[in-house]
Amino acid sequence: ISPEGCASILWKSADKASVAAETLGITAPRLKSFNLIDRIVNEPIGGAHRDPALMMQSMKKSLQEALADLVKQPLDSLLKTRYERLMSYGRFKETGAK
Repeated sequence: ISPEGCASILWKSADKASVAAETLGITAPRLKSFNLIDRIVNEPIGGAHRDPALMMQSMKKSLQEALADLVKQPLDSLLKTRYERLMSYGRFKETGAK
């Protein structure tokens, strides 16, 4: 469920989408901590929709940096890393109940 959908159900308003996203655990820092995303590209103040040109500049810079790092790696290393990453999705560690 999207944060907007969750907020609409719980609070009858999509305005609380950020609260719902935090509650659902789908914030950028949390996704990064699980290695589900490579990096976080910060939005302009007020959100990407307020300044699309600036957002695209940030995206372009981020993609260029990522690609510059990737082209330095041998293909077999890239494929191995990608495979290992994809296979790690959904794994979890059990901890003892308290």
